[in-house]
Amino acid sequence: MSTVNLASVFFCFCVVNFVFAQVKFDLSSANSDVIWTVENENKSISIPATVPGGIYSDLQKEGIISNILHGFNDVLTRWVAYDSWTYKSRFQINSEHLNYISSDLILEGVDTISFLEVNGIPIGLTNNMFVKYIFDIRQYIKEGENELIFNFMSPIDAAKERSSKHFTAPECVPEEYHGECHANQLRKMQASFSWDWGPAFPSVGLWKNVSIMFHNGALIRSVTTHTHRDKSHWYLRIIATLNGTKNIRGFLSAQLSVDADQSLTVGKHLNISSVEDGTEVELNMTISVNVVSLWWPNGYGEHPLYDLKISLTNEENELSQKKLKIGFRTVELVEADASTVLGNTTGGQGLTFFFKVNGYPIFMKGSNWIPAHILPELGADEKTVDNLLESARDAHMAMLRVWGGGVYESDYFYQRCDELGILIWQDFLFACAMYPTDKEFLETVKLEIEQNVQRLQHHASIAVWAGNNENEVALRGNWYKTQPDFDRYKEEYIKLYVDTIKPIVEMLDPGRRYLVSSPSNGRQSEEDGYVALNPYDPHYGDTHYYNYIADNWDSNIYPKTRFASEYGFQSFPSLKTMTDATNRSDDFRLDSEYSKHRQHSPNGNNNIELQLTKHLKLDTNDSKYFEKFVFYSQISQAMSMKAETEFYRQSQADWYTMGALYWQLNDVWQAPSWSGIEYGGKWKMLHFFAKRFFAPVLVSPRLTLTGNVDVYLINDRFVPLTGAEIIVDVFNWTSLTPIFNKTYPANAKILSSSKQTRLNIWNNDSKDEVFIRFSLKYNGALWSPQNFVFPIPLKNVKGLQTPRIKIKLQRPTIQAADETKFIISIETDSVVLFLWLESEVEGRFSDNGLILTDPVTNIYFTTKININKNVIQRGISYQYYNH
Repeated sequence: MSTVNLASVFFCFCVVNFVFAQVKFDLSSANSDVIWTVENENKSISIPATVPGGIYSDLQKEGIISNILHGFNDVLTRWVAYDSWTYKSRFQINSEHLNYISSDLILEGVDTISFLEVNGIPIGLTNNMFVKYIFDIRQYIKEGENELIFNFMSPIDAAKERSSKHFTAPECVPEEYHGECHANQLRKMQASFSWDWGPAFPSVGLWKNVSIMFHNGALIRSVTTHTHRDKSHWYLRIIATLNGTKNIRGFLSAQLSVDADQSLTVGKHLNISSVEDGTEVELNMTISVNVVSLWWPNGYGEHPLYDLKISLTNEENELSQKKLKIGFRTVELVEADASTVLGNTTGGQGLTFFFKVNGYPIFMKGSNWIPAHILPELGADEKTVDNLLESARDAHMAMLRVWGGGVYESDYFYQRCDELGILIWQDFLFACAMYPTDKEFLETVKLEIEQNVQRLQHHASIAVWAGNNENEVALRGNWYKTQPDFDRYKEEYIKLYVDTIKPIVEMLDPGRRYLVSSPSNGRQSEEDGYVALNPYDPHYGDTHYYNYIADNWDSNIYPKTRFASEYGFQSFPSLKTMTDATNRSDDFRLDSEYSKHRQHSPNGNNNIELQLTKHLKLDTNDSKYFEKFVFYSQISQAMSMKAETEFYRQSQADWYTMGALYWQLNDVWQAPSWSGIEYGGKWKMLHFFAKRFFAPVLVSPRLTLTGNVDVYLINDRFVPLTGAEIIVDVFNWTSLTPIFNKTYPANAKILSSSKQTRLNIWNNDSKDEVFIRFSLKYNGALWSPQNFVFPIPLKNVKGLQTPRIKIKLQRPTIQAADETKFIISIETDSVVLFLWLESEVEGRFSDNGLILTDPVTNIYFTTKININKNVIQRGISYQYYNH
């Protein structure tokens, strides 16, 4: 009783003297009163620093190093990662700050091993870039000038030092990566030590914000939300985690804004004698289904979000608050007996693996997301994030997999995914390695998982958690020569992903599925002791499939899978993008040291050449060989991805295959990779193709091994297609007039794929002279992108002409403050394959990589630059395939 009275008296004293219950003191470079510097170990370099930021950014800004993505700079600047760096800040604290009870130094993200000092006194260390650190520095700060120091250890040295004590395979990345060793020893972005698609820049620095929170009591540190529903109501469970050192008597409330400008509020009086770190308080709200609208993935409906405000107050002050945006939807990963699911008796053996959203089985169309920049502090740039996510939306993607070798993305990233309707398959950040399980490592992993699940789980976009990328299959497949110690590595694998991570996820987010690995057999892997004999079993779970030897334009080479969470083919970035990295003409050869340095995939260029020469004719003596190789590599990648993706979409029949997430959406530098979008945001041909092969309604033909053509109709809509017509036009390569056409009736159920007909129209003696075009007509309009079947490799066709092409820019159709859209009319007198348009004016074509079979084709060009149409027309160039 006396404790409560004393606390109340003290609390009244605080109310009288302070207007605010808490004050945030910004220590970032945005605060002009805070001065940051950074110096290396021997003090030969001492320069201004930026927070948030990192050492490569700071050195580049000051001219100590040049553009890190230029030339060979990934290797030439490696000395930076071998040095030790000290970040210092000086800032003023006034007497009002010191009147608060608590002074919490909050570090949103520190990369990675650092030792902290406040006014010359050691206060702690950091060892995980994915963790938010909070240090109570009340006893160390003073009125007037204060100094905060971060002494960073070289990440290369730190990883090597840990490996000497806790060696865990593999030791190093392949030589072709030009990278560094022992990345698995640090809780750091694994790709920063290099990957087969990116360079090594093992940075250090304060990659997220730094601040001091001055306060007098408990704070709301995190909020998790949990929803479920019945026919008439949603039930929202809110758990607020409070931290602090003070007794509290107050009121915790939650206010939800719903449709029609209404709001719902619930609350609870608190009388807690001691607020310890991690004190949880639960609130529950019942919401009529009539006052909120369902959140749907992109392409399936709208994505409404609702403001939720959680406040901690007393009679006079708001002590703390959190604001979230939440969506109302159900997401279930269905792993059920495939022979009986949903009444289907033809699904075969094994288990299904599909996402049911709001009660409907949804085929997940999408890609894999790698960090938006190799320097983590630059990956959260909102313009870059917007461009990439909006590009995914525009290509009809409903899901992105945030890959396990990068970072947990920024709050802004997940907010935009919520707003755009893009579901997220979220890997935890373990990739392509075995990982140590010593006490220090596991303790920091626990904190990492706890914090990031708490931070992210309220997002409507989060669909599933996965423990790691490819580590189950790597262990079973002996990728890192672990077979002699298989039992040890299996025990450590289970200790990390099952005994450590799984309970945390299931406690904090019980409504979402946690998959131990990707790929895996899902529930079957769990029943088999978490390391299946064949983690690639096509009857279960998800698969990663890569094949660079077979003919990848042939749909028949691809194995069935329940869910394709990774697959892909490499291409070069455009010459325009490559010139941002080198302006030396000698570098633009396949055998140049530059080209070999930028290709990190072992045998990568040979694999690209093998694939493209199966179908396209390319003369090694051609004076423009390299230019054509780059262009043809994008054609080959796009056509291969089209064949594989459409195979998976066709296999949606009977819910056999229910996802296609190709590798990969984006790039981190100007180099050959599997991406569909180049570094800088330029769409490759693949991304334009994705816009077509992910179309909500698609006529999708498959050339069978016997020479027939099976024609599928895919309908990813909630409305059935009845009375549609598939139009089949057979062309000779010499003319734009079909030599034969026929119409077939077509019907499709909602959310389905079904074979409509089988065509047998080839004359084997004339296969080299003809090809087929497919269209879908419904209610008098074309409903599907045109699709094509080429019966033989294009390099062997007869009659392909050299076209006369005219490109005319018409009047603008939309002229707004932020953009202008122009009609572009393309005229041709003969068939054109893979017409690729380039513009000197910044903007984007509505379609590209076009197959032209009509005399006139209209597309759009959209630009945010206010410019005369004649200037745009003069700046348009093109190329196409012609042997």
